[in-house]
Amino acid sequence: MKISALDESGEPVDWWFIYKVPQLDGGVGNDKATGYEYVYYDSKIDGNADPRQRTITKSPNVLNSNQGALNLTMESVFKNFKTPAPTTGWILYNDEMPESFSLNKHDDGTRGHTKGVLAFDTESETAFWLLHSWPKFMEPGAEKDPTPKYGQTYLCISLDLKTANAIARQMLTHQEPQIYNFNTANLPATDDLFTLTQPLKNHPLPLGDSIDLTSIAGMPFKVIAKNREWNDDFWNKLVGPTLDDDLDVETWIRGPIPPIADSDGIHKTFDIKYINLGFMGAHWAWPETSDHAKWGVTLHEPWICVGDINRMISQRKRGGGTIAFKNQTLWSGLSKTSLLLAPPGHNRTEAHVLIQKTHHLHAEAPPRTPPV
Repeated sequence: MKISALDESGEPVDWWFIYKVPQLDGGVGNDKATGYEYVYYDSKIDGNADPRQRTITKSPNVLNSNQGALNLTMESVFKNFKTPAPTTGWILYNDEMPESFSLNKHDDGTRGHTKGVLAFDTESETAFWLLHSWPKFMEPGAEKDPTPKYGQTYLCISLDLKTANAIARQMLTHQEPQIYNFNTANLPATDDLFTLTQPLKNHPLPLGDSIDLTSIAGMPFKVIAKNREWNDDFWNKLVGPTLDDDLDVETWIRGPIPPIADSDGIHKTFDIKYINLGFMGAHWAWPETSDHAKWGVTLHEPWICVGDINRMISQRKRGGGTIAFKNQTLWSGLSKTSLLLAPPGHNRTEAHVLIQKTHHLHAEAPPRTPPV
């Protein structure tokens, strides 16, 4: 069978993006939210000939149902979880295992702060990769979804089997995922996907990496990752310099916030402190403390990053990564959702002006206009 990301109607699509809102009890400017509502965008919408139709919109579906892109994509592989086709396999990983898989074992804090699903079919040589931020997801056959309490992000990309193996190869030495369930189908033991399911090395060399790949329809993307031994600020000292740009980053921040200046002395990383999806037609807003997503946007080029590791000092000793790709619509939308933590005594606009004045690589580029 062919493995693919599926859109909101269950049709194959090259990629899709979801931003789930947190559970909200209403309040000033906010409707109540169960925590399973979400905004949605995909490659099919992005390919619309009319630019006015390329919009990120609030989905009519909710995640705690059997409808929508996330549920339909997962169901296409896991509906026969106990008796899968002999050529269909998967790798499920999460730093917080679903409840049914953690009854007789504990989460391994030395493994990567990583969350995702790699599914593949050896006969059709197709696959997909879901990278997300939801703890305890995904659990085949689960009667209920994980907690709706926090905001989360999800990115699913359709792949060929060769590309899925390239991702697995990087995971072996960088993301170091905690795999809680897998089915290798009829993979040869020499495949990287197969090797990823075997015991990982306990003490890898310090590594940070970026690999360039394409989706099955040819969309370029980068997978930027680091392992636990790299032991430094992932977003500030690897993602920003790799993309050669400044970053606005939304992650779960607990404890001291790392320094602002990047290791190259040029680029800056600012921490998003407030999210407002009103610009995407979903009238909810919330502080960073209610958000568990791990995403970022660059300041000049339209790079979007969807990842699984936070910008906090304690996670320097965890593996993890992000998918970076260019998309004007998503970049514009996400750039309007956030307010930044600026340096003391400065607002967000002043912060970006300061960045421009101190740049020598981007000295001629006008600052991006922040949202009102």
